[in-house]
Order: sequence, then C-alpha cells, then structure tokens
Amino acid sequence: MTPRLTSVVYTAIGIALLALIALVAVVTVPGVVGGDDAYIVTSNSMQPTIKSGDVVITKAVSPEEIQTGDVVTFQADGNSDRGYVTHRVVEVREENGERYVKTKGDANANPDEGYVPATAAQGVQHAHIPYVGYLLVFARSSLGLFALVIVPGLALVASGVWQLLREFGYAPDRGRVLDGVLGTKRAGTGTEAPSESESDHRDDDFGSRTDAVVPEIPDDEIETSDQR
Repeated sequence: MTPRLTSVVYTAIGIALLALIALVAVVTVPGVVGGDDAYIVTSNSMQPTIKSGDVVITKAVSPEEIQTGDVVTFQADGNSDRGYVTHRVVEVREENGERYVKTKGDANANPDEGYVPATAAQGVQHAHIPYVGYLLVFARSSLGLFALVIVPGLALVASGVWQLLREFGYAPDRGRVLDGVLGTKRAGTGTEAPSESESDHRDDDFGSRTDAVVPEIPDDEIETSDQR
C-alpha cells in the first residue's frame, strides 16, 4: 500500500468514526437537534414517510397541543413494557374532560383499534434519520462493537504511534521502506548490468577475433566482373 493510499484509508476511517460518534450523540442526546427522545423504528407501518431502521426524534408536547396529522410516539396499550408505537393521528376527541387520539400507520389500510389517551403520547415527531437504526442496533452487538469501534480505534492508534516513532527517528519513512522492497525485487529479476570485468573480457574476445590476420591473394588470381 502506497503512502498516499494509506493516508486516504486512515482519513476515511477517521471520518467514518466521527460520523458514527455524531449519530450516536444525536440519538443519545436528542437535545443537540432540539428533540427530547429518540426511538428506533422496527416496522414498516409508516412507509413511505418512515421506514424500518429509521430513528425518530420526538419533542415532548402537552396533550392539548396534539393535532390531527401529527406523528406521535406512544406506549402500546399504555404499557411501556410492550414497547412504543409511532403512528399518525387521524382523529382527536374529548371525553369527560380527557383528550383521546385515534392513530393509523400510513401504510395500513385501517386505523389502530380504539383510542389512545393523549397523555400516553411521549411526543410528536421532530425529525427522523433514515437507516441509522440498523447501524445502532449493529453497533450494540459484540460484532458491531468490534468492527465499528475497536478495529478503527486500534488502526488510528497504530497510525499515531508510527508517526511519533518517525518524528523521533525510531521508524523508517514509509517511502524508504517501499523503495527498499521494490529495489530488492528489481535486483532479483536477473536484469543487472554486467560487471566491468565481464565487459572487458567480452571486449577482449571480440578484439582478438577482429585482429586476426587475413591472407593476401595475388592480383592475378582475383576475378572481376569485366573478365567474365
């Protein structure tokens, strides 16, 4: 790998790590984008607006602020142990001084069964980040931690150590190492120039052949084209 290509690879790894850290920061601290909570969507009931694997950032609102058309995240059956649902409000009604909403997934043919107390809503959609949920789920696994954090981190540390060693003269320059490797390969190809002694020896042989005595032929034995 050439020094330039190595630099490009390390730069790409650094950018990828920074992007991953930024995304994790947004999901962990939604306040950086003006939200209050973040949820990973695990179904396609809100397609095409929100797809499975997207991350929804919600903003807390009072029950009175929820309006028809809002996308809200609420506890399924009012029980957080059963997870959360993110659907669109299609109807709002008041009953005995309480506010209720009927919801529906954009991809579903029918609305959800029953009404949900507006107080069960965790918030309305403030923003959503496509596909990041898949990455976050993978990053939480052992393989994801190793592939996305440990390996790139070790690569950056190794690069930093190499640079420090070069600065203090304890490590050769990559270019010199590469030249040394290529030079060794060239020397082994059998295309070396002949040594001075070998060249002189061949010149001597050639000279000895060109200095050979040529016997003289009498003029009367030489035929010319006119005599024919």
